[in-house]
Amino acid sequence: MEKTFEHIQDTDRIWVYQANRMLSEDETQLIQISGEEFVSGWAAHGKPLRAQVIVFKNLFVIVMVDEAQAKASGCSIDKSVNWISALGRDLHIDFLDRMQIGWQDESGAVQLTPMAEFELLAAKGQIEPDTLVFNNLVFSGKELKNSWLVPANESWHNRFFTQTA
Repeated sequence: MEKTFEHIQDTDRIWVYQANRMLSEDETQLIQISGEEFVSGWAAHGKPLRAQVIVFKNLFVIVMVDEAQAKASGCSIDKSVNWISALGRDLHIDFLDRMQIGWQDESGAVQLTPMAEFELLAAKGQIEPDTLVFNNLVFSGKELKNSWLVPANESWHNRFFTQTA
């Protein structure tokens, strides 16, 4: 997909957090630094996790863990959610808002649209089934590289194009 993801292994566990608005360059840098600090001490049952945080397109925070080295446990996953939630509170950003859809317009620019508006744009034909959308439900490095940015009709977003009889 992107050169940014070349080092990600197919088996890496992935969590994608999408901001509810575009991030400034200063916020992006702050999130990257905070993410590096977080993963440097992140562990599962006392075993350090080999992990990384990437801020992508000033909108997405991607947390990945090399599960071949050590698997993230329920408690360690909770710690990552607590980290992203606290970061969001500090920056006044909601990283857990699932009602916003990230997509690419015809020029390749990333757009962020409330779900209800996305549905209206689809109904009007302003967003097509082949519009590229970010499917933030990806779970692995392989899915991130191959199934994260996909045509809307190849993801859960297809429901906005299903014709009713």
